[in-house]
Amino acid sequence: MRIFIAFEGSFEPFEVSTDETVEAVKLMIKDYFHIPLSEDEQGRRYLELTYAGAALEDSWNLADVGISFCSTLKCFVKEEDKPTLYVFNAVTQEMMPIMESTSLLGKKVSQLRTLVALRCGFPVSVFCLRTPRGLEMYDCNTLRDYQTDIGTSPTLDPATTQH
Repeated sequence: MRIFIAFEGSFEPFEVSTDETVEAVKLMIKDYFHIPLSEDEQGRRYLELTYAGAALEDSWNLADVGISFCSTLKCFVKEEDKPTLYVFNAVTQEMMPIMESTSLLGKKVSQLRTLVALRCGFPVSVFCLRTPRGLEMYDCNTLRDYQTDIGTSPTLDPATTQH
């Protein structure tokens, strides 16, 4: 059957089978329009198809969602950034995604602690950050000094006072 794809101001016909999956149609669109898609540690770039205002799941068949002869599907390229770091909050047992640029990794631990304090509401004086191996991260050092890379998960621990 013939359907139409609306993509970035273009309106193109495609010949598809009624039992075609949404994923297969996305591959046809990707090849036809030469769309570069990617997924890496910084994020992903993918296609989203919509019909009658609803996003279509990759596993769905066209006929199952009511797409018939001469239907028009809208296609969008979506970009999704991944967090630079995930800070594990040992107090609340939650992961906090830190959505900063990768330049954060070259900055001082004190800057990350300030960001974390703003996100969780704790004053910087009541917690410390630790590497995934449990080593305390000192404010004067850079995150790179602790081999911190994209996706690393430092831990927020309550500060303990030595007597």
